[in-house]
Amino acid sequence: MIDADEHLERIRAQFGKQADVYARMRQTTDERGLTGLVLLSGAAAGARVLDLACGPGFLTMAFAARCGSAGGVDATEPFLAMARAEAARRGLTNVEFRAGNVEQLPFDRGVFDIVSCRAAVHHFARPDRVLAEAARVVAPGGRVVIADMLTSEDEAKAEYHNRVERLCDPTHVRALPATEFERLFAGAGLAVRSATSLSIDYELEEWMAHGGPDGATAAQIRALMEATIDSDRCGLNVRRDGGRIWFTHAVAAFVLQAAGGASCGVTRSG
Repeated sequence: MIDADEHLERIRAQFGKQADVYARMRQTTDERGLTGLVLLSGAAAGARVLDLACGPGFLTMAFAARCGSAGGVDATEPFLAMARAEAARRGLTNVEFRAGNVEQLPFDRGVFDIVSCRAAVHHFARPDRVLAEAARVVAPGGRVVIADMLTSEDEAKAEYHNRVERLCDPTHVRALPATEFERLFAGAGLAVRSATSLSIDYELEEWMAHGGPDGATAAQIRALMEATIDSDRCGLNVRRDGGRIWFTHAVAAFVLQAAGGASCGVTRSG
């Protein structure tokens, strides 16, 4: 059992140390992906948006550029400082970034039209509590957008995958399979409107930079990834190309609806 308070301190320490590297990663700043999430959300021009674990705030600002207002909450002050500076540089006056714990949001019930969370669920010690908070602060019939990596439904492959992730980044708790996401959503009273799947390719050395493991740990990660090239023991399609090791994250973007809106069938796309 993970102590949630201790884990939050690990997150602050890790991302405080790695903030600059993380904020420069192409997946973090990918305008196409950010715009795609905004469009998937169906956000109207006047929508009130809250972005959970917003990091350097790029998704928050993508919403702010198209919606009435957007707020970002994160536990890491260096990220928040970056986000505020970039929002000012862009001339965005309808966006606010504040420090906070996403398990205990400082907002009243039902005050946002959309709540988003990108690339963060695998860091949460208690994702069920975060989803419960998202469901609490979104308006009846409002939408919650969750985008994150997936792991294999095969338990052995998922454990291998998560072992590698934790070695690279000690704040990684657990990547989840799609079926577990769906159980968590149901437990929070959020209905799945759509589920969109895609994949992201990574070169191993570039990917490891986001976590900043020491030399011995980096060598251990390389060995684990080498060992799965021929057998796919982690479900990440690890392969060698041009003398370098590459792998692929499966990613899903879920658009969820809070109770109180019109019912809608589930749409899945790949």
